[in-house]
Amino acid sequence: MKFFKKEEPVANIDADERPRGTWESSGRMSDEEAHRNVKYSIPSVFQQTMYMFKTQMALYSKRKSIYVILVMAVLIPLIYMGLNGIVDLALLGEASGSGMIGILLCMMPFIMSLFTAFICGSAIPSEFTERSAYMNMALPMSRASFCLGKYLAGLVITLGVFVFAYGMAMIGTMTEYDYFDEGALGLSFTMTVLATLFYSSFAFFMGCVLKRGAALVSLLLMVMVVPIIEIYLYANDYMSSDVFVLLPNLLPDMACISLGSSFAASPVGMVNALVNVIDPSTFPLPTCVLIAVVFSVLFLGIGIYAVNRREM
Repeated sequence: MKFFKKEEPVANIDADERPRGTWESSGRMSDEEAHRNVKYSIPSVFQQTMYMFKTQMALYSKRKSIYVILVMAVLIPLIYMGLNGIVDLALLGEASGSGMIGILLCMMPFIMSLFTAFICGSAIPSEFTERSAYMNMALPMSRASFCLGKYLAGLVITLGVFVFAYGMAMIGTMTEYDYFDEGALGLSFTMTVLATLFYSSFAFFMGCVLKRGAALVSLLLMVMVVPIIEIYLYANDYMSSDVFVLLPNLLPDMACISLGSSFAASPVGMVNALVNVIDPSTFPLPTCVLIAVVFSVLFLGIGIYAVNRREM
């Protein structure tokens, strides 16, 4: 009689007796359990963008400048109560709840230029300065997703800061006024959202095109150079008032003026305090929305194209 040796199941074989370099060495009973039938693929463009967005948001959470701006926004009610007892703030605008909000947010044109320049404008240059771009772009990720994720993170951070500032301004104003012009407040907030979109796109565009000094150049252009050129063209009748109110870089000024403030921290805002340059009642909202969105998409597209063409 011939005896056959009974083979033990693979799972019962001692680990030292299993063949090395095969799935049996993992103790799995089949290909399915060893995940040999799983197909792996590159994440979609949306998943890549969201991954870069979350990564950039984590980096922004470590920036002290963001927390400094938030602290300044928290101090808005205290600043209002302190200044209101010393000077008559109504001299700078309408003596109403909406007018006081416009006065408290009068620094928005300068702060928006500054904040977007150093948040969105430095996102791409910092990657190449710190050499982290050479590791990130080597991953299975398109450069468009890489850029878009960083841009969206800067846009969300900037928008969140100014929404918070609006809330703090309303809290400060509510200590004296209990009524707000909802129409003016809604128009102003819409202008602020459009301004955030445009300013973030322009700063990001400058960061993609320029290798150095992008934040400083973006700040100077938005705060000084472009507004002064526009004022010159308007004052010498090279530009009509109908065209002047459509310029997207003036949206922060119009956001303050539409609330009833006659002053904004910009060249246009200072001129408007002396001569009424901007008339909020003539503001064509649908047309300005279209212009701001088109320019924002254009700047973003050119910036992404510049990064795609950039040699590593």
